[in-house]
Amino acid sequence: MNSIKKLFLALLALPVLITGCDKEFEEINTSPNSTTSVPTPYIMSYAQRELGYYLFDVWRSGRQSNLACQHWAQRNYTSEDRYLFRQEVTDGFFRNTYFITQSFQDIINLNTNDKSKADMSAYGDNAVQIATAKLMQIWAVQLLAETFGDVPYTEAWKSNEFVQPRYDKQSDLFPKLLADAKTAVDALKTANKGWVQGDVIFGGDINKWIKFGNSIRLRLVIRMSNVKTDWQTAAKAIIAEGVMTSNADIARIKFTGAGAPNEAPIYNGFIVGKRNDFTLTKQFVGLLRGLNDTDKGFTNPFAGLEDPRFSVYIGDANYSTGRIVGVPYGMSDAQTGAFVAANSSTVINLTRTPYPLIMQPNFWSVFLDYATVCFMKSEAYDWDRTYFEQGIRASFEQWGIPANEAYITSVITRFNAATTEGKKEMVLTQKYIHLFQQGFEAWAEYRRTLYPKSLVKPGEVTNSGVTFVTANPTGTDIVPRLKYDSNEYTLNKTNVEAAATSIGGDLYTTKLWWAKK
Repeated sequence: MNSIKKLFLALLALPVLITGCDKEFEEINTSPNSTTSVPTPYIMSYAQRELGYYLFDVWRSGRQSNLACQHWAQRNYTSEDRYLFRQEVTDGFFRNTYFITQSFQDIINLNTNDKSKADMSAYGDNAVQIATAKLMQIWAVQLLAETFGDVPYTEAWKSNEFVQPRYDKQSDLFPKLLADAKTAVDALKTANKGWVQGDVIFGGDINKWIKFGNSIRLRLVIRMSNVKTDWQTAAKAIIAEGVMTSNADIARIKFTGAGAPNEAPIYNGFIVGKRNDFTLTKQFVGLLRGLNDTDKGFTNPFAGLEDPRFSVYIGDANYSTGRIVGVPYGMSDAQTGAFVAANSSTVINLTRTPYPLIMQPNFWSVFLDYATVCFMKSEAYDWDRTYFEQGIRASFEQWGIPANEAYITSVITRFNAATTEGKKEMVLTQKYIHLFQQGFEAWAEYRRTLYPKSLVKPGEVTNSGVTFVTANPTGTDIVPRLKYDSNEYTLNKTNVEAAATSIGGDLYTTKLWWAKK
């Protein structure tokens, strides 16, 4: 453990780093005294777990992406719901993600350095370690780019060369990520020995890493669908090359149970931290229950059909007792408090025992899953029905729900009768429903597609005449990005200012390159 911390402290010259980290898996706690370099399995385990914990906790997901995509709202203090984000949290998100991804660069460096790569090969082919570390970096940088805009990539993690790394323009960055992901996948295809230990996502399975890499490539291509005319051709070629084919291919961190450091981050925030700050929004609950929203004038494409995932998302302790009311999104503290008090016996309370799945100490953090891949395949093939149905079935299986044939048949019947635009809405709305607790992905997909239509926008009525009024202006739609780390204006002033100019201003109103139509 001390050896790992010394390694991380040596990296603090990089401007975009954090000042601390969470605890690692117990398997990392033994100091690797047998070598002068930290063995790469220890670094991989730490970095994979840290991404899965840090980015999915009650701050980064809880008070940022899960709120931005309106899967849930705060029950008490609604500042972030109304886009009054705490800059210190955003600052930490930016820096900490680079700190964690520096660990993947350490793996790459140890496997390319002539003095260490022979020793590191004992833990898996050098090429495998390099490729898998690069794919994890790509995943994280895509998330950062979709949160902030232009971000460091080409010059990141190279503090000896670039003390102040430049920010890659999104129009250059996304194609670069796509090309680098292909290079990583190609390297994996010729490899022989996967990770011997340390890979807590796929257990060293090279074929699953290949599918994950191709699925990342597919997601990058589809995210650029508004700005690239040839995206469908590229997407189909990647699908043919081999993406995820079942839920066995899901890229996720599986936490093992109560007790640090192996408990799920949401469990830690709610149960260990004793904070009952969030519940599902009225808008998301209405979507799941098959209700139309007369307040904002939304017609549910699945009106009259209650989604079987609803009871799992909120837990039986809520569902069986009639606690099925969500909190209207975007109200003031006083309005929200009054609403919760007036509906105390019916508002969903996620801390009621037995806890719902998302509150369990062994709940997962998902980087990318098979159901999402199915929905992407449906889009690539002009809203294909078969892939759409496969996505719904995969979602049910992932959430531990038996296939509800009556629900699926009803959805597919409506799908078959719908217009092309109606099919598009159904696929993207089902994708949004599935992405509960993958707030960054749901937020990005809304900004790219403007679906689902259930989300309440600034100026619209959220509940019984109460209008959603933001604390910071974001234009006529939901918040399109977060602001850059404020420390960068001191540590990397020239480059962050250039990035702010490039994207159109370091503002909450600035739409990102890939999200523009």
